[in-house]
Parts: sequence; structure tokens; C-alpha cells
Amino acid sequence: MTDPTESHGNLFPIFLLSLIQFFLVPITIFRVGGWLLGDGDKAARPAAAAPAVAPADASSEWGKAAAAHAARNKPTTSKRIKALFRGFNLYVSVAWAMSAALAVYIAYSAPPEHKVFDPYEILQLTPGADASAIKKAYRTLSLRYHPDKNPDPEAHEFFTGSITPAYKALTDENSRVNYEKYGHPDGKQPVKLGVALPAWMFGQDGTGPYVLMFLVAFGILLPMFFAVCAIQRMNKYGGDAGKVLRQTFQHFMMELRPNLALTKVPKMLSVAMEFINIPFKRDQEEGFRKLAVSTKSEYDSKDQKFMKRHPAILKAHMLMLAQACRKTNDVDASLQADLKTVMGLFPRLAEEALKITLAPVNQLGYSFMRPGLSILEFTQCVTQAVAPSARKPSDKPGQVADGLASLLTLPHVDERTAVNLTRKKVKSLADLLATPGPDARASALAAAGLSARQAADVEAHLRFVPSVKFLTATVETEGEADVVELDAVTCRVTLKMTRGANARAAEKDEDGKDESAAATASAWGRDEACGLIVRSRDDLPPLPFCTRCEREEGWWLAVTDPAANFILSCRRLTADVVAEAQQSPKGKQLELKFNVPTAGVYSLQVKLLSDYWIGVDASWGAKVKVLKRTNEVMEKRMAAAAAAVDEEKSAKAKARKARLAAAAGEGEGVGESGEIASESANAAGSASDSDDLSDLDSDDDSDDGLGRHGDDDYPSEETGTEESSDEEEDDAFFANGEKKPPAAAAKLPEAKPAAAVAAKSPEAKPAAAAAAPKSAEKPKPAESGGSQAQD
Repeated sequence: MTDPTESHGNLFPIFLLSLIQFFLVPITIFRVGGWLLGDGDKAARPAAAAPAVAPADASSEWGKAAAAHAARNKPTTSKRIKALFRGFNLYVSVAWAMSAALAVYIAYSAPPEHKVFDPYEILQLTPGADASAIKKAYRTLSLRYHPDKNPDPEAHEFFTGSITPAYKALTDENSRVNYEKYGHPDGKQPVKLGVALPAWMFGQDGTGPYVLMFLVAFGILLPMFFAVCAIQRMNKYGGDAGKVLRQTFQHFMMELRPNLALTKVPKMLSVAMEFINIPFKRDQEEGFRKLAVSTKSEYDSKDQKFMKRHPAILKAHMLMLAQACRKTNDVDASLQADLKTVMGLFPRLAEEALKITLAPVNQLGYSFMRPGLSILEFTQCVTQAVAPSARKPSDKPGQVADGLASLLTLPHVDERTAVNLTRKKVKSLADLLATPGPDARASALAAAGLSARQAADVEAHLRFVPSVKFLTATVETEGEADVVELDAVTCRVTLKMTRGANARAAEKDEDGKDESAAATASAWGRDEACGLIVRSRDDLPPLPFCTRCEREEGWWLAVTDPAANFILSCRRLTADVVAEAQQSPKGKQLELKFNVPTAGVYSLQVKLLSDYWIGVDASWGAKVKVLKRTNEVMEKRMAAAAAAVDEEKSAKAKARKARLAAAAGEGEGVGESGEIASESANAAGSASDSDDLSDLDSDDDSDDGLGRHGDDDYPSEETGTEESSDEEEDDAFFANGEKKPPAAAAKLPEAKPAAAVAAKSPEAKPAAAAAAPKSAEKPKPAESGGSQAQD
């Protein structure tokens, strides 16, 4: 007979299954719920389904790439099955498989049911057998299972553990009592508890040394190994995500220049240690030579120092240029794997390089402007597959003429088509968005050489293109009329964004009408007015030429000084902020704080920059005059602050007098009670007058420069005093009446009810008027008013 509580291994599978399910069920609910909510959220947004749509015309280079992209992203049954066994889903699937195996094992390996101790069943007797039958049965079983008769260990165990206790329970009186009371001849048995662990873990059957080795290996050495690996990784990698080699940061710093141009950005990014670690094989030499010839117009081949760089650096440089120039199909088959690796690392390395360029270079926290703008422009080129040479520098400092380059981001538009569009007075993407009506845009595109189906693809693409403008922008010092050098200045901008040509037209219509703000708000609130909302890369249009790296839309707000090549302050906008700037009727108000430089007149520019789109960046010019920090300017500031404080104090004093007068009017009554009330009101009024006189006199004595003029009663954190409340003033008003001479004070309790009743009757007003001159002839100073006058 077996007892499941004595077996350690019976409960171990149940314990292991419970432990796995404790973590697996919440994770599965979270994952499945996220998929369901994500699908439902995407279904509510019309932009999410657009990237999966195949192009209307697949004859052009862009159409072929878009068709191939749509075919790759088309959901199929095999792709759904593969998605279940990829990444984190693989671990979830394995955990569920283990749970199923444990459940089957538990179901088919259940321990035998524990039988209750029954002496009659053990001795093979019927209940109620007499003593002779019991002895006969015991003798018979003894001949079969006694150790002297049967050397089998199981027989010995059955005889000592079952037959003997059963015979004892039926023949011995005490044993019979214990059996009837506790169910066992030996009396009450201790509770047996089992451990949900296998028996070998307790060193049974000679497994002690192995258990010790297991505990040392997995309890001490394995955690130490993971800790050492984590420390080595921390020392080897850096960045916010911890996925960029620290040597890469050093190489970027060596390549950083204050006037880093757009064409020099791939030269800086190619020195990343991740690219250097990609081996340059001999069979790649011919393919690399062809690639260098095809991208020759994008780099200086006469720079011998550049051409003598490490082959892995040159290979990464050419592969990034091939992506930007739409020449990935011309890359040799031996370099296709490296192209995928380079473009997979590009977003991460470009982001870290941008953070390095935005690091402060002076005590005011400024960073160089040109390197940051160049990196953002190059990420635009890689994302939209536009050659850097197509972006011509502008005459204005810090700006790039992106008219032709922005047109190249449109479907089916090549250089010839873009030039034809410029001849039709569509010189940029913004001009095409501003063209009223789809028919007018289709006509312009047809005149440039596009077919009707290609024009339909362009119209569908325009639904995603953003249009940004600054509604308002101010640069000022908080609470001051002028800006003085080294001031902490706040730049406030109101940003408004729309998407699509229809939203741009709606914006122009609203600007042209002179209607109320409510009408404008209602127009902006509709999806067709503000355009499609983009919250992730799934909501963006397809990038047929940028299929090897995952790109998301990013926006940066910066205050720049183009003349000095400085970024004074910048911040990255989150997707929620961008969505609010698009959905809100009045736009989104943002703030940037920075310290102004030395005295002078500065032409600052507030820029909104994108690392995804070309030709959509917005700029707002602002001239800021910074005064020199002189004693005269600071005294003027202090005088203005003092005047403001004095005005505030005067307003508070008038309000206090008005409250006291109102309280005195309500407390006037008939007889001495009315006289006491008027006297206390006059005393409080004289105290306020003396307080004002003391303030005027103290102007000549002391002035702390902040308008307090040595007034100890001025409520501030420095003096520790606070202005009295209405309840405190009422208590002081009645306290003055209690401090009158004994005769008046004795009559006060009797007069209070009369005054309260008389105050409600019309006859109380003449009596109060008659009592007022008497109190004015013989004023009695109150103690609270005297303390204020002394101040």
C-alpha cells in the first residue's frame, strides 16, 4: 500500500505546471489582447490599411518596387504560422507545449488511491468475526508472509506493516480502542506532508554528490557567468538602448566637424565599429569596384586619404550611397547580405550620431547646428531614396533648397518628370499640395508625363504628406519687458500640422474666411480637414526603395542661430504631441528654454525638422535684441518690480479697508454697542493709515530691491508672515471691544443681543449715525492697531 504523501515526485509535475502557468497565462493574455486592441485600433484609423495596397501602375521603377513591397507584405497563411514561431512568440509557444506535455503526464501517471486501514480486509475476514477466526486467519497469513517463512522483502514489509497491526487492532483492547477512535491501532498518527520535488534532489539513492554539483553549477556559477557577461556588455556597448559599441562613439567624435556638410555624413557614419567588424571578402572585390563606379558622383574619388581607408569602411560607405541613390538592385549578389546588415544598423547609428552632434559645446549648452541638420537631411535621403547631390544648398544660411528633391519622393516621379513639373510652376512638393483640387493636380502631373493611373498613385501618396506651420512664436524672458544677456529665455511656439492636399485646401479656405473660432474648430476637428493621423510606421505609406531598414517618422523642434552655427535648444516630439498638433483646432503649444548669449541683435530661427520627409520642414524667423547687463538696466528692472509690488500692496490695503468698513457697517447697533463698533472700526482704519505712512517713510530708509521696503508685515517666505484672513480680522474687531474700560466691557454682553436685533431694524441706522461722531471725538487706540502703526 503506497501513501502519496510519502512520495516526493508525485506532486512535482503539478508544481512545475502551476509555476509555468502562473507566468504564461498573463503573458499570453497581454500578447493576445495587444494584438486584438492593435487590430481594432488600426481598423479605426484609415491610414493603417493604406501601406498594404498595391500600386495602380507597376510599369515604372517606383511601381515595380512598390508592387514587390506589397507582395512581400501581403498576409498569407504561411506568414501567419511563421509569425507564431518567431521572436518572443516562439518562447510562448514552447511554454504552452511544455504545459500540454506536463498535463498529459499528470493525467496518465496519477498515483494509486490511498486505501484506509481496515484490519478485517487485511486479515481477509468479514466484519464481526470472533476471536478464533481472527487467530486462525493470522496464523494462516503468518505462514505465508512471516520473514522466517518468506525471505521476500515485500512480504516482510507487508507482515510488519499490515498483518501485525491488523491482528493487534482486533485482539488487544487498547489497540481496538485506538482503532475505533483514531482509525489506527497505534493511536493518533502524525500528519504526513509531501514535498513537490523529486526524491533525487534530496540525495536519496546515492545522488547527493550530483545534487551538490547541480546546485553549485546552476545556483552559483551560472549566475556569476551571466553577471560577468552583463558587465562586459555594459563596458562594450553604450547608448540609450545599449546596442552601439563604445568605440563607435569615439570614431564619431573624431569625424565630427562644426561645419559637417550633407555629403560628409556617410563618411562619418561609415567609421562605426559595427561596420568595421563586417569582413571584406575577396569575392566581393569585383562587386565593390562596380558599386564604387556607380556611386562615383556622390563622393570625392580624388581624395586619396579617403580612398585609402579600411575596405570595410569604404564598403559601408558605398552601400549607404547605393540605398540613397536607388541603386540597391545594382548591388552585386556577394554584397546583398552586407547591404541588409548595413541598412539594419543604419537607424540606430544615425540616431546616436545625431545625439553626439547635439551635445553641448559651450557653457550655455549650445550645440553645433550644421552637423545636426546634415544628419537629419541624410536620413531623409536614405528613407526616401533621394541622392544627396539632388539637394542643392540654398542662398540662406542653414537652409537647403529641397524643391526638386521633394518632388523625387513622389511615386513614379524621376528627374525628368520633376523637371517637367517645375516648368509647370510646381517647383516643390508644397506647391503640389497647394494646387487646388485633384483635377488640377492630375492635369499638372499629366503635363509632366505621368499617366492617369500613375497620377492616382501620386494622389494616394499625398494623403500622408504632412504640412507644418507655426501659428505663433515668441521669445521672451518670463516677467520682463526686455531680454538681458545671460537671461533664461522661453521660446513658445504654437504648431499646427495637416496631412494631405485636401487638408491643405481646407486650411486655406478657413484662413480665407472671416468667421468665428468655433467654425474653424469644427472644420479642423473632422478627419477630412486635419488629414490622416499617423502614430506608427504601420500608418505611413510604403517605402519601396527602403525595405531593408525600419524607419519611423521623427520630428525635432529647435531654436537655432544660423549666423553663429548654433542650436540654442531642441527637443524631439513624441507621436502623441504630433497627433495633438494635427487634431487640435488651435494647434499644440510647445516651449523651449535656453540662455541668451552676450548683448546684441540676433536673428534666430525656430525650426521644425523631420528625419523622414523631404521638403516639409518649417521655419519661423525671430529677431531678438539682447541688452547688456548694466547697473542701469538692473535698477530699471528692480524699479519695475517694486512698482508692481507697491501696486499689489495698495490693492490689498484698499480691499482690507473695504472689508473692515463692511464689517463695521454690519456690526453697528443702538447704544454703547454701536459706539464700540464704530470706535473699533476707526481704530482699525487709523492702523491701516499708519501702516501706509510707515511704508512711505521706509522708502527713504531701506529698500531690498524687490519692493518690500523693510515692511515686516509683508507676506513672504523670507519674513515668515502671512496676510490675515477675514476670520482673523473679525476676531480682532470683537477683541477690541472686549479691551474697553471695565464699565463699557461690563455692558457689552448685555448690548450684543440688542445690537444684533437693532441691526436688522430701520431705526438702528440713525442711532448708528449718531454714535459715529462720539467715537470720532474720543478715539481710543486699539492694541492691534498700535502694533501695526509702530511697524
